[in-house]
Amino acid sequence: MHRKRKGMVIKNADTFPRSVTLKTRTLTLEPGETTPITWEEVMDPTLRDLLQTRDLAIVRPLSEAEEVAFRKTLAASAN
Repeated sequence: MHRKRKGMVIKNADTFPRSVTLKTRTLTLEPGETTPITWEEVMDPTLRDLLQTRDLAIVRPLSEAEEVAFRKTLAASAN
């Protein structure tokens, strides 16, 4: 059986703004701010390091509807 991967909502758990440069884009988060990320971005080594040190935290997986809407938003911003 193939497991369906999902994007996640992450949160800046620090008390200061954080800018994270991923292979696909750069995220800038204020303290406590959340943002969706793709499942591919979850695997990015830079992000994984920040998750390990708890500078960023995974809040929850994206719902199917959120995943579809987020992918459309990313596609539109790439054009």
